Amino acid sequence: MILDNRALLKDIQYEDLSLVLNWRNQNHIRTVMYNSDYISIEQHLAWYERLLINEKALSKLFYFDGVPYGIVNINEINPIHKSCEWGFYIGNTNASRGMGTVLGYTALNYIFNDLKLRKVNASVLDKNPRSKHFHEKLGFKHDVTRREHILKDGQFMDINDYSILHNEWKSHLKQVEERMEWYI
Repeated sequence: MILDNRALLKDIQYEDLSLVLNWRNQNHIRTVMYNSDYISIEQHLAWYERLLINEKALSKLFYFDGVPYGIVNINEINPIHKSCEWGFYIGNTNASRGMGTVLGYTALNYIFNDLKLRKVNASVLDKNPRSKHFHEKLGFKHDVTRREHILKDGQFMDINDYSILHNEWKSHLKQVEERMEWYI
């Protein structure tokens, strides 16, 4: 494969929490989250403590060439239905163009091949066209728009639900790999 072990996902450790919190509180990340409030260190530590005991959730640091670039959150892992929800972001402001695609590629391969799940679901704020395009580029299908689903910044906002099945990912994989050759 074109990455040759250059891209890795690692469990978030206690010593990573400062980096993750700094990334999460960046304005360009906070504004496209369901909760765009500034996260305090106390809230962040409480999230981490919950994560450690939650059997239905994983959070991974994404590394490329040994440098941490982002986060992948895998939630609502359902072993019966073999499905999950995901969220992610590139927090490292020095990330080169296309690093998000590498993160998505690495994460989807992990979810489908290592976790042995068959479906990944995603929820995207309507005001985040970059994320909508990103999901479509990876082969996700738009399932439904939940109209005026959440209250954010004083306005009700639509949420777009996307999903991708393992067989869809396998058939779209080559196209994503060809796109990544451009960036790497």
